[in-house]
Amino acid sequence: MRPFDLVLFVLAAALGTALIRYLPARYAHRAADPRLQRLLQGVPAAALGALLVTSFNSALPPHYLVTTVLALALAALLSWRPGGVLWPVVGAVAVAAAGLWLHLG
Repeated sequence: MRPFDLVLFVLAAALGTALIRYLPARYAHRAADPRLQRLLQGVPAAALGALLVTSFNSALPPHYLVTTVLALALAALLSWRPGGVLWPVVGAVAVAAAGLWLHLG
């Protein structure tokens, strides 16, 4: 990568990050449309699912499909209870670690 390309990339990333932080703060005093509020309530679950699926696809070998499915199922079940994303992630990682330990042990 040429130095100019690197500088351009860093500046574009900085602008994108600044906009993501500035725009919500700029319009925070306005009440959001109820439809938009309902849509945004699903964003944490969707982001958690995307992160877990890609993490397990890259962390576990392809023949560990049962371990992957069990870890994702536990994460889905734990995400129904209130309390944030900590317990779904911890549960899924624990199942994946147990699956790896059983297969390697």
